[in-house]
Amino acid sequence: MQWIIFALIVIGVAAVAAFYGFRIWRRRRTMKNMRAYTSRVTARVVNRALRQLQGTTSQWQEKHLPLTPIAHTRDWGHKAIMVYEFAYTGPALTVAATARAELQHAVNAAAQQEGIVGAVMDVPPFAIVDVWQRQDERHFSVAFQINQATIEYVQDITRAAREDAAAQEKKD
Repeated sequence: MQWIIFALIVIGVAAVAAFYGFRIWRRRRTMKNMRAYTSRVTARVVNRALRQLQGTTSQWQEKHLPLTPIAHTRDWGHKAIMVYEFAYTGPALTVAATARAELQHAVNAAAQQEGIVGAVMDVPPFAIVDVWQRQDERHFSVAFQINQATIEYVQDITRAAREDAAAQEKKD
């Protein structure tokens, strides 16, 4: 009789472990597929935007297109955010804020041409999170705002940048 109770407990624990193991596996597979999809779409939109900026007075002159993302999505807590970093060799940015706005406008236009709309009303599908220069390399991060975690990440980064700018202004 005791061995039957023990066997039922073992079977119950195994069933619970299998259930949660399957859920974890399914979630990881879904996230992997989502990351692959958003990476491809983001790269396609960014490359289209950069091609449109070629031949203009833009700061974004790049002859080695297409670019591919070098830093993929990050886990922010337990929420997956869809942020991709791109880099290429180029002359120093003259005004980073202007370059960022110019790239944002081009990415918005490219997304519209691709038929990509935002997941939330009044939130563009892509956001240029950061633009910086490291030696001869230009870097920029693009967020594909396809889920709430990414939208919140962009809002937090934007708020932190505004607070840093205000603190720097006070200091000067």
